[in-house]
Amino acid sequence: MSNTSKISAIALDRILGKLSTIHSLVKGFYLSSILFFLAIILLPSILGILIRVDTLSELSENPQLFDRAINAIIASFALASFVSLLDLVTGIPLAWLIVKKGGRLVMILDAIVDLPMIIPTVTLGFSVLLFWSESNPFTSLGFSGISPGWLTVLLLHYTFSYPVVVRVLVGKLMEIDETYEIAGRTLGGKPLTVARTINIPLAKIGIITAYLLAFARSLSETGATMMVAGLFENGPIFIKRALSEGWESPLVFTSLTLISVAVIIFFLLRSLGPKVRIPFRRANPNFEGLLSKDSFCLFRDSISLLILTIFIVIPSIYLSLITLPNAINSGLILDVFQFGGVWGEYWNSLLISYVIGFIVTGINTVFSLPMAILIAREKFGSRISKILDVLSNVSIMIPSVALGVSIRFFWGGFTGLPEFWLIVMSHLCITYPYMVSTMVSAIRDIPKELEESARTLGSDPYTSFRKVTLPLAKYSFLSGMILTLARSVDETGATLAVSKTVKTVPIIIVDWVKDESLRIYAGLGATFLLLFSLIILLLLRKLVGRGKYA
Repeated sequence: MSNTSKISAIALDRILGKLSTIHSLVKGFYLSSILFFLAIILLPSILGILIRVDTLSELSENPQLFDRAINAIIASFALASFVSLLDLVTGIPLAWLIVKKGGRLVMILDAIVDLPMIIPTVTLGFSVLLFWSESNPFTSLGFSGISPGWLTVLLLHYTFSYPVVVRVLVGKLMEIDETYEIAGRTLGGKPLTVARTINIPLAKIGIITAYLLAFARSLSETGATMMVAGLFENGPIFIKRALSEGWESPLVFTSLTLISVAVIIFFLLRSLGPKVRIPFRRANPNFEGLLSKDSFCLFRDSISLLILTIFIVIPSIYLSLITLPNAINSGLILDVFQFGGVWGEYWNSLLISYVIGFIVTGINTVFSLPMAILIAREKFGSRISKILDVLSNVSIMIPSVALGVSIRFFWGGFTGLPEFWLIVMSHLCITYPYMVSTMVSAIRDIPKELEESARTLGSDPYTSFRKVTLPLAKYSFLSGMILTLARSVDETGATLAVSKTVKTVPIIIVDWVKDESLRIYAGLGATFLLLFSLIILLLLRKLVGRGKYA
């Protein structure tokens, strides 16, 4: 950094520091973040649903449709609850491996975990279906494949929600001061005992956040689930099928019920979860000593990597794996780099996707950070913080098909707004909760006394936050950025709802998937999207996560 840049940075810090001492200005800063949330995130998400409340009379006139709706809602919550719990049980060991091992290979592994979040949802669903179907790679071992139905839906939801849990937990575990572990081991604690009695309790809020984000993600997914559902119906699939049958009331009833029940679940877990004591019982030194041995740790890590490979990575990239050899043999792969025809459109759409993704990540970072501080530090009181905490997650509880309809209704009236910015607005809606939730989780666990100590030494609020809080929360900050960027790049439904001419890369790939003659293009397009995204995610880790992968 040049001397001029350093002087400018110091001057800016001083200005922001002085501004942070003006109470009315700070209050206006927080109020602007609430206004942004209400106008740009919450209202567009639910308005299109609320204005159709009058259609609910259809359900009272059709008991069979009502029964289908109830069964679909129950299936949604049962599926989301089980998948999220499975994500936690299998995700914690992998997150622990990533945090504790370190090194460049681990940084690559950490990026690979995120790949299912980059793949367009419909393409992911099709890839998972191919992997587990009758033409699966395990036929030689006597595995006959799985027909579309509840089991393929469960496997699919596990594939796309698992990375969310690992991403949040990695960020949370990276923030825990290793001094606590060293103290525990110095006092004779076995590694597992130390992890169970120190690390897990300190990461408790992060664990709750990871569960809730995975729960909401499973609750709302439509496009990918349609590819593998068969006769199975959960809330989003029921809405999609009912709309195709000409019924609007299921969209309203099912969406509002899912939102209402999910809000209650979120509120209870956010309120009561932090009060649950961990560990639940006293340690068993002999048993935990046995499980802390290097041989068992190697076994645990091997199982975690095996689960990641078989259930997450290979199903996600299976379409690429089976189409890439044909593309190479036919010479089609050479056409990719000619930047003309369909591939010219592909590269243009890839650029658009990442430009939108970075814009959305930047805007969400600016506006979600004050909201996260407001919620975590209860700036406007405990009650308002709890309400905002729950409401900030509403947009990812709504089935994506209903969210697309609502977003189209809200932003469709802005005919003068270019489609590019309509896409940005819709993606802000969908990705906002990821950044807020991860930052709230991080800031809540940082003692207020650290900031107060800095202020007693003469530091202003801005400087104490920048020098104390932000460095401690930067890995959750990185996790939020990755989740936001990945979710924006792979978003399909909302993009289709608001744009007809501007095409992002998921739209191009989904069009190819639907056309059987172009599926080799879809596999090849998904391959280059994965490779490009892997490079971007590695660079992001290198820039923001410096120090933890050494």
